[in-house]
Amino acid sequence: MAFAAIAVATFVAHRLWPSFCPAAPNETMIACAREWIGALSGWFAFAAAAASIPYLIRQWQEARKQTRFIIGDDDPTLDVVEHLQEENRLVVRIVNWNRRAVFVTGISASTKTRPEHMDGDIGIWQVETIDGVSEGGEFPIQINGWEHRGGRPRFARIDLLLLRRISAKEPGSYRDEQVPFPRDAKIAAKMRMLGNVHRIFELDADAFPQE
Repeated sequence: MAFAAIAVATFVAHRLWPSFCPAAPNETMIACAREWIGALSGWFAFAAAAASIPYLIRQWQEARKQTRFIIGDDDPTLDVVEHLQEENRLVVRIVNWNRRAVFVTGISASTKTRPEHMDGDIGIWQVETIDGVSEGGEFPIQINGWEHRGGRPRFARIDLLLLRRISAKEPGSYRDEQVPFPRDAKIAAKMRMLGNVHRIFELDADAFPQE
């Protein structure tokens, strides 16, 4: 289509301005148009190559993601959902897609409607891993690496409570009261991954769907 447009433009330009493409002896208008096409073909090739660069970059990024997943270098993921049966409880699920072991060293909740740091208010009800369920829980929580790629990836399911310290009946004593999580709460998990150089990072997710 581009070449046809050049040929038509050359014909029209020659009709309007005869000096635009002066005809040489034994040369037709088609030959003149062919010369213009040859002169501009390099620019069209450059434009086509430039237009394909974003597509090639996306292909390279997807291939890199697939390679990282295959060799076990992909990052763990974190999902947060409400407990289906227990009110005021959140379920944090961390899946380790990496071949290296990771440790959950802390979990915190932040929100705009409550104090920003609520580490002390987070309580762990239970922790479930591929090896079983344990009541309560203490940090660090170990999640082994996904070494056998044909099997199930290692994970940790952590049930969270939000606790508020209130005064008890006896003077100077306190007790913890379970309260609902704010609707804008965000859960963050601090992680440490083992390796030649230990890596420290953080995963976070919204506690409730955002409209």
